[in-house]
Amino acid sequence: MHGYDKVMKTKSIVRVLLVLLAGMATQSLAGSGVSSSTDHPGGGARAAQVRIDVFSDYQCPACRSFYLQTVRNVLDTYAGDNRVNVVYHDFPLQAHRYAREAARYALAVRRLGSAEWKALTDALYFRQAEWSSNGSIDTVASEALSSQDYASLKELLKDPSIDNDLEKELALGRALQVSSTPTFFIVANGLSQRVVGGVPLTVLESYLNRLLK
Repeated sequence: MHGYDKVMKTKSIVRVLLVLLAGMATQSLAGSGVSSSTDHPGGGARAAQVRIDVFSDYQCPACRSFYLQTVRNVLDTYAGDNRVNVVYHDFPLQAHRYAREAARYALAVRRLGSAEWKALTDALYFRQAEWSSNGSIDTVASEALSSQDYASLKELLKDPSIDNDLEKELALGRALQVSSTPTFFIVANGLSQRVVGGVPLTVLESYLNRLLK
């Protein structure tokens, strides 16, 4: 395929995905019950015009791709200047052996702050293949965080409320009929649009730009 044909094919795919995403938006669920809590690190101000609630599993390959290829860029750009508030919810799937423990680490580290949460989230997704095979989540955490933050994390993991937080996250996901990851909700203008599966950065950017006009 020639270069021009590749470009046109890519543009065509993007247009189709935008139409599909817009179609999901027309099926918006007012009062869907997505939490507006800002206790979940991610990025952006609570007063942002658009909020994205992401239900994710650290051991899920599709979640890894969505985070590394799409969400990290949204955090840096749209959340970085407070146009979009990104909220992450832990939703470990039973099929993934170490996903629940990874979620516990994430829930604990978010109590230290968004920067610490992002450092660990980056590491868990970048090194997913490693800890998914041997359960070495603690090793990944110790190398992703400062010694002081890692020590604080280890103390937080002893708190029973971490497991309570995880059960609340799972209950919220079930209430919203989340059954696979990633599933995310784009909340704007009092409406919430459900999207099942990740989408390319170009598609999400185009859709966000329309909402932010």
